[in-house]
Amino acid sequence: MELRVSGAVVKVRQNREQFATIWIRIADQICERQMRVLPTTRARQNRRIVDAVFEVKKEIPVLSFAPESSHTLGMQTPNDLYPHAEWVSREYGGVPVPNLIEIFQMEKEFHRRILETSSAADRKRQYHELYERVHLLKQRDTQEAPDDPSYDRLVLTFRRELAGRAVLDVGCGNGLFLTRLAQLLPHGELWGLDTSSIKTPNDERPFRFIQEDITSFSVQRRFDVVFSHQVFEHIAPADIPAHLASIRKALLDGGTFIVCLPNRYWGPQDITRILDNTFRGRVPAQGSHLSESSYTEMTPLLEKSGFRNVKTLLPLGAFIPAIRAVRVRPTINCLLESSPRLRALNNLLSMHRKPIFKNPIMIVCQRT
Repeated sequence: MELRVSGAVVKVRQNREQFATIWIRIADQICERQMRVLPTTRARQNRRIVDAVFEVKKEIPVLSFAPESSHTLGMQTPNDLYPHAEWVSREYGGVPVPNLIEIFQMEKEFHRRILETSSAADRKRQYHELYERVHLLKQRDTQEAPDDPSYDRLVLTFRRELAGRAVLDVGCGNGLFLTRLAQLLPHGELWGLDTSSIKTPNDERPFRFIQEDITSFSVQRRFDVVFSHQVFEHIAPADIPAHLASIRKALLDGGTFIVCLPNRYWGPQDITRILDNTFRGRVPAQGSHLSESSYTEMTPLLEKSGFRNVKTLLPLGAFIPAIRAVRVRPTINCLLESSPRLRALNNLLSMHRKPIFKNPIMIVCQRT
């Protein structure tokens, strides 16, 4: 098979992993070329190259990135199989590439197994095992910064909903969000809940911590606000009804649920980024992200699960203090998801070869 791109010929063998690598590298060249040409010329080049790539892609029904055997690999190197691993390593603060590859292989196997598991109890065990093992690998080489400004921005983005309220953070990790909330805003009781244990001693935390499964849980009191940040996407589709039911039970009548997660149209946003770190939805998440979603899917799901008044921020609202408090229906977000042309236009505005606006899901809704 041959692929002609801008007069050059790229020979593509019937090896799906090798094709996927070539496909991603061609797309990377598109992004680099965008920075050097006028918009009209850029659009023509993008269209010609992408059309050529997708013409070849039609001949290969399934992309499988994990080698089935050493014979399949031939002379391929980790660079060939994981073309963006070094890029992701730098963004993860220096986690060694072999660790990233080990995490990817571990999470990919977890992804496959948990989606095939019918028992909720078995899925709970698998969640716990994965996060204990993966956290050890990540923490071996990096440490989460306690002064990460993204937590300040997150607290201030939802100041309107959080100030003076009792808050439960589901999937709180090391509790940095609750710690910054306690420092920046007046508040009621603060509770954190997570599957994994927490490092900070009890007397040094401004919140109460509960170690419990997050897919289905029960707490001793009800809260004004339940906050969920980068948690929903880690839950298997089979566990989502129980997860949302637990959140609803933890809220007071009319209480607020804030949920933030990646948009799958700008994925993958888990460890699968070592295959494609350009955030253009070309490769599905294959790691610990089991439910990367969209506004189009989340809005009816939440309404069906007992929540109302589903709203979001204006685009880039989290970065513009003057409009942070504005809440709107996610009409623009859904329109962007539904139109490949609008997504392509949005993605032209990029930095470091990644779209500036990835249409993150940031939803505020109320318990009915």
